[in-house]
Amino acid sequence: MLEMMRWATELYQRCLLDSPLAEAARRYLGGRGLNGETVRRFGLGYAPAAGDWLVQHAANAGMSDELLEKVGLIAKRQEGTGHYDRFRDRVMFPIRDVRGQTVAFGGRILPSSTYTGNAPKYYNSSDTPIFSKSEHLYGLDLARQAAAKAGFLAVVEGYMDVLAAHQAGVNQVVATMGTALNERHVQRIRRVGVPRVVLVFDADAGGKTGVDRALEVFVSQDVDLAIATLPEGLDPCDLLVQQGADAFRSVLAGAVDALEFKLDQVVAAGADAGIEGRRRAAEAILGVIALAPDMAGPAGAIKQQLIVTRITQRLALKEETVWARLQELRARLQGRERKSGAGGAVAEPPEPLPVEEKELLQVLLAEPALAREAAGAIPLDQVRHPDAAALLRMLYDLVAEGAPLAHLPAAQAFDLVRARIEDPRLAKLALEMRDIGLQHAERAAWLERILDEFHRKYQVEPVTQELKNQLRAASDDAAALELLRRLQTQPRNPPARPVSAMN
Repeated sequence: MLEMMRWATELYQRCLLDSPLAEAARRYLGGRGLNGETVRRFGLGYAPAAGDWLVQHAANAGMSDELLEKVGLIAKRQEGTGHYDRFRDRVMFPIRDVRGQTVAFGGRILPSSTYTGNAPKYYNSSDTPIFSKSEHLYGLDLARQAAAKAGFLAVVEGYMDVLAAHQAGVNQVVATMGTALNERHVQRIRRVGVPRVVLVFDADAGGKTGVDRALEVFVSQDVDLAIATLPEGLDPCDLLVQQGADAFRSVLAGAVDALEFKLDQVVAAGADAGIEGRRRAAEAILGVIALAPDMAGPAGAIKQQLIVTRITQRLALKEETVWARLQELRARLQGRERKSGAGGAVAEPPEPLPVEEKELLQVLLAEPALAREAAGAIPLDQVRHPDAAALLRMLYDLVAEGAPLAHLPAAQAFDLVRARIEDPRLAKLALEMRDIGLQHAERAAWLERILDEFHRKYQVEPVTQELKNQLRAASDDAAALELLRRLQTQPRNPPARPVSAMN
C-alpha cells in the first residue's frame, strides 16, 4: 500500500509539473503565492478532470484495482463494471507520516472546475489501514525538527496555511485533517519530542477547531496546550502574505493556555450579568472539564488542583464550591455509565438520532444564531429523539427569552446553551454535534436544506399517504376523482421562507 501511494504521488506530481492538463492548476497555485520549491518539497500534484485518468495509468502499470480501492484512490462504479477516480480536477496534497511516506491525499478542487458546486472544496482520503484522519497531521514530517528547536508545534486548519508558513520560514506548523485536535494527535506529537502545542484560531472566538475540545485535551493530557488568535478577518495564509512572517510569529508568541482562553471567553460573555453571569460562566467551563478523563498520577492531581484554583480566582468563587460542582457533574456522568451496565446485563446501545435531527443539531449548535429560523419552522413535537428534543428545547427557550444569539460570537452563544445542560452525557453530545457542524462553511444554506427535509417528511408525506389511503378505500367514482385531484395538486416543494427569518 505504501508503494502504491508513492507511485500515485509521483504520477500526480509529474502531471502538475509537466502536463498541459494541469495548466489551470499551475495558475491556481501561482496565484496563491506558492513557489516551485514549496510545491516540490511538499510533493504537490494534480488529478485531471477525466473520471478514469488514474484508473488507466494504473492498468498500464499493472497495478491492482483491489489495492487501489483499499487505499482510497479509486472506487467501483455503482452501475456496470469498472472503477472511477475518487480525485478529479483537484490539486493533490500528499499526506505523509513522520518518515515522509505518503499514506493519504487531500484534494482541493480548482475554482474553474465544472465539478465546483456539486463537490466539496476539499476532499480527503477516508481512513485506511495506513491512514487515520484523527491521528495524522499534515506537514509533521517537515515540521518536527523546527518544532523541537522552537519548543512548540503550531496547529492550523488548512493545507495552504501550512504551505505558506513553511515558505515564509516558519517551519514548526502542521494542520489537522478537518478534525479537532484530540488525544491521538497529542500522543503522536509527544512521540516526536515536542512538549508544547499552539492551536491557531481565527478571531471568531475559537475558529472551527473548537475551544472546548482544546480544553478537554488540555485537562486530560500531559501537554502544554495554548491558543493563539489571528487578527480579525485573516487566516494564517492571508496574514503571512499581507504582513509577513514576523506578524505570524508575533501571533504565535502571544498564545495563552487553553484554560485561560476559555476563562476569557466565559468572563467576557457574563461580564454584565452579575452573579448569574458568573454562575453561567462556571457551568460552561466546568461542564467541559467534567467530560475530560482525569490525567493519571501525581502530575495529574497537581494539574487538576491548579485548574480549579485558577477558576476560583477568575470567577471569584469559593474553591470548595467549585470542587463540589465539578465532582457532582462527574458523578452524574459516571452514575449514568454504571446504570447502563448494571446487573451484569449488556447495556442496550442508545437509539441513533434520525439523520435530519442529527444534522439540525449540528448546524444550530455550530451557529446558534440560526435557531430563530428553526424554531419558526420545526415544532418540538416533530422531533422524535429525546436527546435532540432536549437540546433543541434549550435553544428554542433562549430564542423565546430574547437571548442575543445573533449578536454574539458563535462560541459565546454556544456557551449560553451549555450553561443550561445539566446532564454531562447531553453536554458531550452537544460538543460532538457542534464539532461536526463547524466543519460546514455554508451553514445557513445547510439549514435551509434541513428545514426542507423536515417539511417533506412531516408535512407533505403524511398528507400524501393519507390521501392515497382514502383513494384506495373510496366507494364511488366521484369521491375517487376528488381525492385523485387533491393528490395531484398536493405541493411537492416546501413554502418559501423569507430571508429576514434568519436575522
